[in-house]
Amino acid sequence: MKRKSGFFTFCLAFCPGAGQMYQGYMKRGTSLLVLFMLIIMLGTLLNMVPVALFSLVVWMYSFFDTFNIRSRFLSGEAMEPDAWLVDPESLAGGNWKTLVEKRHRVLGIALVAIGVYALYSNFIAPVLWGLVSAYHLHWLGTLLNSLTTTLVAVVLIGFGVFLMRGPAGRQARQQEDDYVAFKGTGSEQKEQEGENGHEHEE
Repeated sequence: MKRKSGFFTFCLAFCPGAGQMYQGYMKRGTSLLVLFMLIIMLGTLLNMVPVALFSLVVWMYSFFDTFNIRSRFLSGEAMEPDAWLVDPESLAGGNWKTLVEKRHRVLGIALVAIGVYALYSNFIAPVLWGLVSAYHLHWLGTLLNSLTTTLVAVVLIGFGVFLMRGPAGRQARQQEDDYVAFKGTGSEQKEQEGENGHEHEE
């Protein structure tokens, strides 16, 4: 790979994906640019500022990844192959179906959470703020101001508890769910059924 200008690399690093594409990583750069734009578009359309803030994470990753690629090239280290962040061939091959089957509950919760937040921010919240203004319900205004922060705190606490339980706790619970009481061998079970039948006849 031909050595690129440090000045242009620095300038293009501020645009997600541009620094990668300038250094020859077209697939990675395009993936970052598309992901950045999709997050902003989703947050704007749904009027969800917290979602749009995830674009900052993508921007920071892209910015530092640009200089990481350049430093590896200048130091003579082996360069990583250019690849998509999400491989289109794997999606076309049906691996996305396996992902949905394994993580359907997580994906479902995420979609429901996004839908509920969009419904609240675009419809319910304006109606409630109208009631606050019309009837001077200061307590309701205080509740609405702290509602988003409270919900985020509850979600973080719940996720933290889930992580603290760890895989061992989940495996133990799964083993309990899979446990089936021993009912004896086939002959013992038939004898037990016969005894129960005699008791009913008596």
